[in-house]
Amino acid sequence: MILNKDADDSNLEAALKESKAYANRGYKLSNDAVKLLKNTIQTVSSKIEGDIFSLEHSNINDSDIAKGLANQLRSIKYSFEQMPQHLDTDLKILSKANFSITLFGRTMAGKSTMMEILTHGNGGSIGKGAQRTTRDVRTYSYKNMTVTDVPGIAAFEGEEDETVAFEAAKKSDLILFLLTDDAPQASEAECLNKILRLGKPVICIINAKVNIDVGTSFKMFSRDIEKKMKFERLEAIKAQFVDFGVQYGQSWNNLRFVYVHLKSAYLAQQPNWKEHSEDLQRISRFDYLEKVIVEEVVKNGRFYKLKSFTDVVIVPIIDAFESLCKQSSENSEQGSVLVLKRKKLKKWTDDFREDSQKRIDVFIKSLVGELKREVASFAEDNYDNSNADTKWKAVLDKHHIESRVSELLKELANECETELREICREINFELKFSYTNFTDKSIKMPFIFDGKRAWNWATILTSGGLMIASLFVSGPIGWIGVAVGFVGWLGSFLFSDREEKIRDARRKLENKLYSYLDNMGKKLTTNMNKVLNDELINKRLEPTIVALDETINSVFTLSEIQWSFSKSLNGKLAEMNRMVVTEALAYTGYEGLEWHISNVARIPGNAIMILLEIGKRFPDDTRRDLSYLLKEQVWFVFNTNNPISILSQAIGKGCQKEDIQIQYINDQPRIAHIATLDELDSKTLNRMRLAQQLTELLIMK
Repeated sequence: MILNKDADDSNLEAALKESKAYANRGYKLSNDAVKLLKNTIQTVSSKIEGDIFSLEHSNINDSDIAKGLANQLRSIKYSFEQMPQHLDTDLKILSKANFSITLFGRTMAGKSTMMEILTHGNGGSIGKGAQRTTRDVRTYSYKNMTVTDVPGIAAFEGEEDETVAFEAAKKSDLILFLLTDDAPQASEAECLNKILRLGKPVICIINAKVNIDVGTSFKMFSRDIEKKMKFERLEAIKAQFVDFGVQYGQSWNNLRFVYVHLKSAYLAQQPNWKEHSEDLQRISRFDYLEKVIVEEVVKNGRFYKLKSFTDVVIVPIIDAFESLCKQSSENSEQGSVLVLKRKKLKKWTDDFREDSQKRIDVFIKSLVGELKREVASFAEDNYDNSNADTKWKAVLDKHHIESRVSELLKELANECETELREICREINFELKFSYTNFTDKSIKMPFIFDGKRAWNWATILTSGGLMIASLFVSGPIGWIGVAVGFVGWLGSFLFSDREEKIRDARRKLENKLYSYLDNMGKKLTTNMNKVLNDELINKRLEPTIVALDETINSVFTLSEIQWSFSKSLNGKLAEMNRMVVTEALAYTGYEGLEWHISNVARIPGNAIMILLEIGKRFPDDTRRDLSYLLKEQVWFVFNTNNPISILSQAIGKGCQKEDIQIQYINDQPRIAHIATLDELDSKTLNRMRLAQQLTELLIMK
């Protein structure tokens, strides 16, 4: 192949000059979007501040609950107040002057060799990759472009190490991803996935690792290289690596792959290999790699430069939108759990009050009935006994009134305790369970109720006897009132028939005892119901219901704030997505088609979904050219103004309209429940993410 390097270099120089103008446009578009985002965030932050104040001055009787909810609000407020600052910083670190390339690859893949080739070095850095640290980032110039070489993928040792590499990627306009002809590794695929999620265009380079022994004839090792560089062999390795993309829901089939032998290209530049320089350069295929890089920059470098500025803003906004959407729905789900538990506790409380009152009535009637059956014989034996009060107390003691009353009240108290503990257990379990529906990015609620703290009966009936004693007015039997009667009727024995007087005395005592027992039963009933209401219902159950009410209101308020904020962010996201598509259409020669677009959803480096007005179409060539330029799959959905229809179209395979149910919260559509969600593949799950942007509905099973 004869390459016209002079023409390529001339075109490259012109393209790099133009890219500066596109960089300025990209910066202005993105900076304006950040300013608008800042205004939106300030408005929402003011509202959050008011909600925090209201929450902290609410009547929630559990300070940990109020504190936990307020902290969530503060976390949201702080995080999103910081977002514009971070975006400003990221925009400023992007170079508006130079086109930037970053070289990724695992340790010993040949990155140092490639740097030596591009800079025509003496090989001083080759073979030292394994000793490099994660902070060892090298930058050099190549054809008036800046090339950054980051630590090998195998050197990543924790989040801090990865940050070094991916911050470099964030600043770049094009990524060169270096692989070897060994079996592809999962760590390399994961790294590429993260790069693509930044929206970066990538050229993949497969470097055949063939050692060149000085003692071996050139004919022999050139034959070995040609064998290793067979197209069919390298295509098979490529296919193995491309297959990794499926697990991320990405299509890597459209990635550009180039096959090289870097060692040959390096040796071709060395004086002691001058005799074989041309042959080494040919078999290395490095000239073709350079041609691909130059052509890519010449053809699309201007747009890549603009896209670097837009995507550095779009990517974190997408993450924030999805995170807030999930958090909002999580809190809504938690609120719904609490609503059900509140209803359950309220019904149990009402039933418990009614049942307890019946049990107290039955108990008192039974107790009074037992005592009344003792009255006749007692009156017979004690109508004229001056120590009758002592004898009657013995009768009462025999029936263990105080202990039986105490036992019933303790039984009711235990039932209360058991129910509250069960409610607390259910709440904690179901809130834990609800977390499984969400990602690790969700802001986790603290447990709303702690069963150990929610109920403490250590003191409620410790002095049961004393408490029960207070139920009895004028002592256990009120005997003073009965004894007074004896003074009047005992004296009348002197003036009446003795038998009649005895019958009269016995009858009077019986009547007084019956009357006393009826009165005692009424007072016991009243006072036991007072304990039931005051100690159990009013001090335990009802406050728990009130706490649940206040917590529910706060959780739903938090959810509403998160949802409102997510909508605001998604609005800005849609504006920027539309702007990127408009620029891409103009760049590819389809200016004007943007007027057919209702909305745009996008996952940078993965896919773009365009919502078209009904009856509008994009030419097939437009889809192809957009996909090539953006390095993203392009899908179309028609705007039926029906969220279920849009969701079904957007998600596509495996999602029918009848599988979708829309959940409303506060009369607003918030969550789309899809019965077949577990059956969707990773590609379709990415379509689901795009559908979320289009509809602003959280999609879950």
